[in-house]
Amino acid sequence: MPERIVTCRYLKAYDTQCTAEAVDPSAEVLLCARHLAEAQRLIHAAYQRALRKEPA
Repeated sequence: MPERIVTCRYLKAYDTQCTAEAVDPSAEVLLCARHLAEAQRLIHAAYQRALRKEPA
């Protein structure tokens, strides 16, 4: 019996759900590789902004 494919939970424009397969189907956050990479890029950018705001 084939395993059920768990899809990404990211909502695109007009509340259309991403149909790509989740990287880790048993994780709390179900995202595909593309949306995980985008999240990591946003986290890194926020971290870099926070480092620049630190007083010397």
